[in-house]
Amino acid sequence: MPSNTFDQIVGLFHGSDEPVDLAAERANAATVGALYQAVPGVTDELMAELRAGSYLMTPEEPREDLVIVLMHGGGFRSGNAAMVRPLGAALASGTRARVILPEYRLAPENPYPAAVTDCLDAFDHAATLAPNVVVIGESAGANLAAAVLLQRREQALAGVLLCGVFDLREDRFHTGSWVERADTEHLLKAHLGPQMRIDYLGTRPADDPLVSPVLADLRGLPPLLIQVSSAERLLDDSLNLATAAARAGVHVELDVWPHMFHCWQIAAGFLPEATEAATRLAAFVNRVAEGRFVDGAALSTGPAIP
Repeated sequence: MPSNTFDQIVGLFHGSDEPVDLAAERANAATVGALYQAVPGVTDELMAELRAGSYLMTPEEPREDLVIVLMHGGGFRSGNAAMVRPLGAALASGTRARVILPEYRLAPENPYPAAVTDCLDAFDHAATLAPNVVVIGESAGANLAAAVLLQRREQALAGVLLCGVFDLREDRFHTGSWVERADTEHLLKAHLGPQMRIDYLGTRPADDPLVSPVLADLRGLPPLLIQVSSAERLLDDSLNLATAAARAGVHVELDVWPHMFHCWQIAAGFLPEATEAATRLAAFVNRVAEGRFVDGAALSTGPAIP
C-alpha cells in the first residue's frame, strides 16, 4: 500500500477537470520549483552556459568520469528545471556525478524542434565536462531525452525515461491506458494529452520518430531504464517503448510501480516512494558506469572454460 505521505499528496490533486490557463499552469510550476530546500552535500547553482533557468547540481567530491543531464517535464508547455532539483540532488548524491538540469524553450511559443535543440545543446555541453553522459527525463522531458538519445546514440552512456510520453499520434489519446486509467490517474487530466500535442507540434506530423519515439529505429541505443506507474494514463507509452527497444536488441529494464501518480519521482527526499525510485535510478546509473550490464566489458573477466 502507498505511504501516508502519498495519500496526503494525492489529496491535493483532486479538482476540476476543466483546462487550466497556461499562465496559471506556468505560475503553479514556478511555485513548486521555489519550494526546493537545499540537500546537504549537494550544491545547486544556475548555469550561465545554458539557457536561463538551467541548474548544475554538484555533490561533494564529484567524480570526473560521468555527468547526468536531467530534463524536466510539463507537457512541453510548462514546468521548469527548478522543479526537478529534488530528484537531481538525489541522483547527485547516489552517483557522485554532477547533474545538469537544462531549461528549454516552451511551446506553443516555441514548438518542435526548439526544445529538442536546446536539450541537444545541454548534452553537448555535458560531453565537454566528462567522457560519459547519462540522459534522464521525466514526462515530456522523457520524450526529449529519447530524442537526444536517438540523435546521440553513439555518445550517450545510458538513458533513464520516467513516465514518458512517447507517442503523440492523435489516436493515442483516445485509446488504451489514456482512457482505461482515467479512474486511477491522479494528475493528468483527459484534455492535457491533445492540448500538449497541438501546442508542441502545431501542424507538424506526429509520426516523426523524434516526436513519437515508439516509431523510431531504436537499434544501437545505449542501456535504458524505463520507470512508470501502472495507475497512470501514460502506462502504454512506456510498455510500448520498452517492447520496441527489446525487439531492437537494446538492453532495457522496465520498472512498473502500482498506485503512483505521474512522475512521483520528482518528490525524492519527501515522498518515500520517490526516494526509493531515485535510489533505483542511481543504482542503474552506477551499474552502467561500471560496465555491469548486458554486453558490458566488466562482465567479460571471468574464467574461460577449457
